[in-house]
Amino acid sequence: MRFVPVPGTNVMFCIHETRRKDYEVFAVEARGLSTFWRKDFTETQLKQDAQMMSRLADHPVQSLAWDEAKQFCEWLSKKEGRTYRLPTDREWSMAVGLGSLEKIDAASTPESLDGKVGNIYPWEGGWPPKRTGGNYADKSCAKLSSGLQGSLGMDDGYPETAPVMSYSPNKLGIYDLGGNVSEWCEDWYNASQKERVLRGACWLDFERNALLSSERYPYSPDSRKDTCFGFRVVLEMTPAAP
Repeated sequence: MRFVPVPGTNVMFCIHETRRKDYEVFAVEARGLSTFWRKDFTETQLKQDAQMMSRLADHPVQSLAWDEAKQFCEWLSKKEGRTYRLPTDREWSMAVGLGSLEKIDAASTPESLDGKVGNIYPWEGGWPPKRTGGNYADKSCAKLSSGLQGSLGMDDGYPETAPVMSYSPNKLGIYDLGGNVSEWCEDWYNASQKERVLRGACWLDFERNALLSSERYPYSPDSRKDTCFGFRVVLEMTPAAP
């Protein structure tokens, strides 16, 4: 796992979402974990294609609840003697390039910032995304998912999830902040503290507002929503000596 610094924060972001092969190492050592993450939408197709099965290791791990993502970070921190965790909502905004575009004050919550910055997306350029802009609900996804009510008018190369880093990175060298899976963050969505925050549209999303960099998704921490929920980790940087 490779990390890059994000200006304006005290963390380094993993350049890719946590992969199945990363989570597999944790799952082997941990006890009492749900195996729901193994039952993803792609299995029906993968049983028919041995080569695709071998490549699945580099796809993002899916169908994870917030607590499971947190447990992975705690396990990795203990294993390596450094502090890994989920990014905060603000750190994620900095990584995706929103920076000063979001008006932050003491009363700000993810809910108050949700979708407030329009026409800014994780890819270079405006609407619609290019083929290299990320893994969203495209024509091939619509054919595979009978319940999908629409799609983007393009083919991004993958009807479902894609191997991490399959598309162009942003200016900081970070991949898939949009597309593939939505990513859990540390924060509560609002003061009620009933829902955590996910950022970044997933491979089943296609609506313009849903793909905004500023869009937030509030869900109960124990939610998995089929194959849409994953995460990436950040590494806290050691403060410089005085």
